Order: sequence, then C-alpha cells, then structure tokens
Amino acid sequence: MIFIVVLNWRGADDTIGCVRSLLELQGPDFQIVVCDNGSGDGSYERIRDWLITQRDRHDYLRRHPLRELSRVQAERHSHGSEPGFYLVQTGENLGYAGGNNVGIRLALAYPNTEYVWLLNNDTEVDVDSLQQLIRRCSIRPDIGICGSKLVYHHDRSKIQGLGGLFNPWIATSLHYKINESSAVTYPDDQVDQRIDYVIGASLFIRARLLRDLGLLEERYFLYFEEIDLAYRARGRYSIGIATSSIVYHKEGASTQVGTGELADFYVLRNRLLFTWLNDPKYIITVWLGLFVALFNRLRRGQFRKAANVLRIILGSRCLND
Repeated sequence: MIFIVVLNWRGADDTIGCVRSLLELQGPDFQIVVCDNGSGDGSYERIRDWLITQRDRHDYLRRHPLRELSRVQAERHSHGSEPGFYLVQTGENLGYAGGNNVGIRLALAYPNTEYVWLLNNDTEVDVDSLQQLIRRCSIRPDIGICGSKLVYHHDRSKIQGLGGLFNPWIATSLHYKINESSAVTYPDDQVDQRIDYVIGASLFIRARLLRDLGLLEERYFLYFEEIDLAYRARGRYSIGIATSSIVYHKEGASTQVGTGELADFYVLRNRLLFTWLNDPKYIITVWLGLFVALFNRLRRGQFRKAANVLRIILGSRCLND
C-alpha cells in the first residue's frame, strides 16, 4: 500500500492543484492524506468543499470516499480499514515535520503500507511520477529515501534540483543541478553518488525506514528535516533519485515563507540544531559561520534579521525554541 501525504497551511489553491494532479496519476492504487496545519483561514473548508464537488467527476474519489479526521482520530488510528481520501485537521500549526508526521502515523497504522510519499502542497506531479519512483526502489531495494526530478513550475525548462549537496563545516546546502536544462538526462546511479540528501518537496520513503528510524524530527519546525532524515539513515539505507519521476515545484507554499524573518531564523537556528543532533564535531565552525551571516545582514541593513542571528549566537534563541 502507498500513502501520499500533502501538508496544507493557508494554501488551499496550491493544495487543490496538487491533489488535482494526483488524481491523474498512473500506476498502482494509493491513498491520499491531506493534513491541514491549523490554517484558520478557511483552507480546510475550501479543500473539503472542492473534494465534494469533484466526487462524481473522478473515479478515484468515488472509490476513495472522503473521510474527515481530527488529529486525535488520525493518530489513534480510529479511521477504519476501508480505502479513503483522508482530510485531517491537525488543530494547530505543527510545522513541516509535525504536520507530516500526523499523516505518516496514519499511514503506518496499516501493516501493509510499503511507501509513504511526502509532497509539498505547492507541487504538481507528472502522471508517471509515482510509477517511476516505485520502479527505482524496486531495482534498488537498499534505497530508503527516493526523490524526484524537481522542475520549476513557472519555468519547466529548468531543473530546481536533483537532490542536494550538504557542507557540514558550515551546515549549508545547495540543490544539485539547479537551473540546468530539464531536457538533459542524468543517469540515476551517477546522481545517487553525488547527492547527500533528497529534497523535501518530494520524499518517497520506505515505510520500513520510518518504522526503523522513527518519523521526521519535529524540533526543526521548518527546514533541515530531510537532511536530518538522510543523516539518520546513513549506514542502514541508501538515498536515491528517480530522474524519470518529474515533479513541478512552485516553492514555499506549505510554509508560506521564503526570504522573510521567520524563514531566516529557522534556516540559521537549524544549522546549529542539526549539527548538535547529528554531527557535533562541526559545532564550532557552524557557530562561527553565523558571524558571517550576522555581518551580511548588518551590511544589507536587515537589522531585525541581524538581531535574530545575534540571539541565536548568544544561545537565547536556539535549541529550545
């Protein structure tokens, strides 16, 4: 069994677009779980109403009736055993990991779940994308986390990333093959050897890995969750990319952040948190790197961002926030 989990936070239009593309997927059957992260702006109701109007238009929705669940119902597995389209209200903003974990727990309640596919709500999938992920994992049973070829939604001629590269000395990351032509074909095995993690917009995860290693780390709230999972998997599972699995990404809708203060805070704070949890021998160089970030924000006149960086450096806004 395959579960697809989509997290919504104040992005009903994007989520509906994502779900619409999922309804056209080819391949084996799957269950969809949409978790609304306590949006409070009517997103949940808009998604629910749209699903109701589409019920007679899509065979998938006729075979998978809408099942509305609270977070408690989802996590206590009181959802029965029949196929369904699960719409879950978490009740509050649990962050990227926390919101997705609600859906993951629901998926893992089924003992025959083989894969959980986490998709950002600002993605739209190619009709063959799921089949290509399954094919890649079938060929390579050692792969525990598999990614897609992410292509910019607004410019489908360019790649957003084929996985990511990570520098542990300063805890920074870079998308592999970013802005390269999407028409170019890259061998899967060659990409696998280069990347350090799978980009979180499309994470195809073996259920066995989640049962072995645990769910996403919720202390990050935003950013670094996929890198953390890849690090925890080292030595037990491989990571890989199915370059024939195409996912179009708009960027940023699940969190509604990008370059603002909130995003800046979590990106920088989580450099320290990730390093502390996974590779503490680099903690000094990562901490020193924050002084460069502080200088850059002061130089650009971003004083509120600079104040946040200073608080992180001094430890008043770091591991416990």
